[in-house]
Amino acid sequence: MHPVRILLAQHVPVKEYPEKMQEWYHSALKELENKVKHYTPLICEKKKPVPLKQYTPKIVKVLEFGRKQGGSKKEQERKQLIRKHKRELKGAIREIRKDNQFLARMQLSEIMERDSARKRKVKELLGSLATQEGEWKAMKRKKGKN
Repeated sequence: MHPVRILLAQHVPVKEYPEKMQEWYHSALKELENKVKHYTPLICEKKKPVPLKQYTPKIVKVLEFGRKQGGSKKEQERKQLIRKHKRELKGAIREIRKDNQFLARMQLSEIMERDSARKRKVKELLGSLATQEGEWKAMKRKKGKN
């Protein structure tokens, strides 16, 4: 609070203030002078610097042109298993697509079959109704002539 005390003591025109304000000012100055305890300023804890990542290349001996030698057996087996898994996954996806296409064709053929059967039945009904109507009209004419 030392800088505040200096500011209040030297740079504030107190004589121009009202009497009540002057009293508050003097009491504030007395309070600041009575409390002479010196506190150490707050300091942030030191943090360890974050180390930069070292990107060191992995050196692999090339014995034959185009083929990399080295790497552990486990690593090679892992890569081989990953390749195998990808291949099998693609095959499974292909099989699922074929199955879906087959099911779609079967459903479409069933729907077409039902539609054609319904159309045939409607045609038969309309045909039988037409023949009945024709017979009925013929009977009506015979009755009208007699």
